[in-house]
Amino acid sequence: MREFRYLGSLMSDDGYCVKKIVSSIGMVKKIFQDKRKLFTGKMNLELKKRSAKCLVWSVAMYAVETWTLREVDRKKIEAFEMSIWRRMEKISWSDKITNDDVLNRVNEERSLLNEIWQRKHR
Repeated sequence: MREFRYLGSLMSDDGYCVKKIVSSIGMVKKIFQDKRKLFTGKMNLELKKRSAKCLVWSVAMYAVETWTLREVDRKKIEAFEMSIWRRMEKISWSDKITNDDVLNRVNEERSLLNEIWQRKHR
């Protein structure tokens, strides 16, 4: 399998961009870790969410227009989004709290995939 760059994204000759998605998630996890005090501190939840969407989502969404998403990729993106909300609320994955409950706590809906879809269909 050959790989090439297209609009700044690493693509494979089969048209999928698994490495780009994994790479983006890795970069965002590092950003979140570096700014952990900001995202998990005592700041207002709305301000934390805006900061996350600005700092984290923008890096995760870079060159999303070039991505070809499969179901497995969608699940990775959803899991990543939920991990951000869980970390922000200091909820461990072992706490047996459903994703719906986490989304209710942060007063959000799953938005990352919706945003990807909107960007691709502008």
